Amino acid sequence: MTNKVAVVTGSNGLTGQAICKDLTTRGYTVVGMDIADSGNGEYAYRKCDVTDYEQITASVAAIDAEYGTIRVLVNNAGVWHGKTFFDIAPSDYDFTYGVNTRAPFFLSQEVAKRLIKAGGGGVIVHLASIVATLGSGVTDYGGSKAAIVNLTRSLAKPLGPHGIRVAAVSPGTINTAMGEKVPKEVRDRLIASSGLQRAAEPEEIASAVGFLVSDEARYITGATRDVNGGL
Repeated sequence: MTNKVAVVTGSNGLTGQAICKDLTTRGYTVVGMDIADSGNGEYAYRKCDVTDYEQITASVAAIDAEYGTIRVLVNNAGVWHGKTFFDIAPSDYDFTYGVNTRAPFFLSQEVAKRLIKAGGGGVIVHLASIVATLGSGVTDYGGSKAAIVNLTRSLAKPLGPHGIRVAAVSPGTINTAMGEKVPKEVRDRLIASSGLQRAAEPEEIASAVGFLVSDEARYITGATRDVNGGL
């Protein structure tokens, strides 16, 4: 067992893989978590449907038993269907909030309970989005990410006395499969309106997560850090 265990949800995506690699270089034993049968990277892996509460609790318990207390949780898993307001069905809405908002809530709850019992503190990092403040044509996605920003602020005070920090990274456009789903005209407009005039690479998001996890960020909690190239 190790005292530096990190769990990354959505670990099979490009951003998830980059976060897993970054945390590995920082000395963490990384356990990826995704819905596929196997992981994509050279790290431990646990299959888990994060919309299923029973699978969340079972997965956290299994990781805790095998590797030790989870000191870092990165809630990276996210979905985006691309539908506009009048086309969003209840099933779309429920799935979006189930992955983007409900899963981070209950994963954080489960990990925080164990951290408090074990002592020694830890860090929870959420992946938000610039649309949390700008709004989105995919309205349920925008709302789900706004909820993540609020969750980050709301968890900071009750968890702070236990040495648990909570932060979020808010990206703009990223060169990932999800980023490529955004209509080209929208993607081009977002990139053109950014300061750096390009989309982010997954590794640039991962390095921001790595910073927030590190001791260099030990006085940062309840905060959402923009990583959007000046969008």
